[in-house]
This record gives sequence, structure tokens and C-alpha cells, in this order.
Amino acid sequence: MKLPNTDRLIQIIKWLFWLNAAVWLTFGIWSMVRIGEGAPGKAVTLWVIAILMLGNVAAFLWCSWAVQKQAGWYRFTIMAVLAANILFTFTDQFGLLDFLTLLLDVVLLALVLVLHIWRLGQWV
Repeated sequence: MKLPNTDRLIQIIKWLFWLNAAVWLTFGIWSMVRIGEGAPGKAVTLWVIAILMLGNVAAFLWCSWAVQKQAGWYRFTIMAVLAANILFTFTDQFGLLDFLTLLLDVVLLALVLVLHIWRLGQWV
């Protein structure tokens, strides 16, 4: 079975991580803009959520950089970030945006696994 060139696969993965980071940046900014609209007691919770979303942006940007590296722990950290995002998708109300980010995370995890197996030389 012929696989795509790993350089091309890495570029696709990087672009998908950037897309994921852009989505979460949009969510984070949108959440911060809405903070003043809710009840005063919810402001702290909304700030925490917005900051966590921005942390997710940083994690995805780091993953887009780390996917190019050869260190095994980078690959496992990338998979852990994606697995955590997939898991946390189900901890809140589940809507269309959650489904789309879940789909993006699952596609990214599958591509990272293919790349990981390819680099290990275990592809049959």
C-alpha cells in the first residue's frame, strides 16, 4: 500500500492544527466578548473558560511545530493533546460546533497515528 510522502502528510497535519487553533481562537475571543452580557456571578467562570480556550490555541500551535520533530515524546504529547480534546468535547453540551471540532480532532489523530506508524517503519 502506497502512502503519501511524509513531508506532504506533515504539511497537511500542520495546516489542520492551524485550522484547529484558529477555530479555538475564534471561540476564545467570542467568549471574552460575551463576558459582560451574562450574570455578574458567571464572569469568573467565563474568564476561566476563555483562558482555557486560548491555552488550547497555544497547545495546537505547539503541536503544529512539534509534528515535524523526530522525538518520540513529541508524537505522544501530540496524541495526548488530541485525545484530551476529543474527551473534553463530550463534557459539555454537544452541538454542531462541538461535532465539527470533534471531527477535526479525530481526523488529526488518525493522520498523526499514520505518520507515527510510518516513521516507526511498521507500515505493512
